[in-house]
Amino acid sequence: MAAVLLGATVMGSGAAVAETTEGCALPKQLGDLVEGAVSPSACAFITKQTEFGAMRSDTPEAREARVRLYGTIFAADGTLAESGSAAPVQGRANIENSLRTLLGAFPTFRFTPVRISVNGDAVFYEAANEAVIQGRMVRYPAVYRVVLENGEVTQGRRYHDRTEWFRPLENDGLRELFADVGDDCPRPGPAFTGPGLTAPVTDPACHLAYLGRLSGAMSDVRLAPDQAAGEFREYRGTVRAKGRTIDFGMVVGTGSGVLRYYFDTLPLSYDDAEMAALFTKLITGAAPPAR
Repeated sequence: MAAVLLGATVMGSGAAVAETTEGCALPKQLGDLVEGAVSPSACAFITKQTEFGAMRSDTPEAREARVRLYGTIFAADGTLAESGSAAPVQGRANIENSLRTLLGAFPTFRFTPVRISVNGDAVFYEAANEAVIQGRMVRYPAVYRVVLENGEVTQGRRYHDRTEWFRPLENDGLRELFADVGDDCPRPGPAFTGPGLTAPVTDPACHLAYLGRLSGAMSDVRLAPDQAAGEFREYRGTVRAKGRTIDFGMVVGTGSGVLRYYFDTLPLSYDDAEMAALFTKLITGAAPPAR
């Protein structure tokens, strides 16, 4: 695992100015944030995704309008999956219902684009996310990876650390997979960052410690390369963690001089029953799970 991920540092980002189709306004406005040839399908997705990220949903009417816009991003039989554990949500109606529940829990959820890479029908949309949860602002990075057909998403995956959602509810009492791994890292080296780190780290020894912590949280790792675009590489498959085998994946970004990992630590630190209890607390304010 560590060798495979460290190998990502040698992959060139190949960043290039985006080629945009005639009449595709938003990617042109985003300028250097977009790389790759932007097809009409990619243009439609980027435009709607960016609009959705900027919308507010603090009233029932605004929330429903936002849900409806999100639904138009997906094909009727499209799927949406998190980066770890649960089976993909199947179909536009179920995706809309899932978002409706999520926005009900934190209606202030918003995001802005950071970098977008296009490779034919595959798009990686890196974003800076934020939401007020239990009166506390939570900010976290994400990559949304989609496969498109006729301007609609047939397969969508979200790569972000859902553990961040529960930090305000648990009063910083969450299980931290990478606790203290970046506290004493003075030596220079290639910079990296990922879930559990608040800033990029340059110490190679800390990088190995980080990957060792990740490898130690899982076994029977069966990840293989999936989609790729520009600086982004996706790895997808199954791993065994917390006593069960789960679907799992990660995205590695190599641009901007920083190696960036995107994955979900939640299913690596909590089993299914504990995760269900955390989500119940998020949605309803119920008691926290037993430790």
